[in-house]
Amino acid sequence: MAKKLSKVNEPVVAIYQKAHLSPQDILRVDSEWLVEPLSRVDTFRNGLDKNALESFKELSGLDYNTLADALGVSTKTLQRKETFDTGQSEKLYELAELYAIGVNYFGRDGFRKWMDRPLFSLGNRKPLGLIDVSEGIDLLKAEIMRLQHGIAI
Repeated sequence: MAKKLSKVNEPVVAIYQKAHLSPQDILRVDSEWLVEPLSRVDTFRNGLDKNALESFKELSGLDYNTLADALGVSTKTLQRKETFDTGQSEKLYELAELYAIGVNYFGRDGFRKWMDRPLFSLGNRKPLGLIDVSEGIDLLKAEIMRLQHGIAI
């Protein structure tokens, strides 16, 4: 007697692919302006505009006071400025890089929550309290990279 083969019908599985968000996407600027280091230098010298800030503000959920502190300007200056100076443009790009890494790993809401809770690995500080200094942003990027690679502290 021959073995009867049974046929298995598996349901079609929807493949979920996470969108890869880049700093250019977050700031809504032409990718050619920020892809190469020398292009970034020129872009920062020319200054990112208010649209880039507003786009970042929308994604990050940060208010003007927090953004003003992070960029080292007053809230009023931040609200009325149309083009940012070199230092502010660089800092805005650093923040967009951080948020791209964070949102790609945690998701938008998850990253917002992660930024607002004290972390043991950061001396029980909230990540949001470190974004006013470039070294703080670098620490946060490193922390997310450790999590991505399964390295817990």
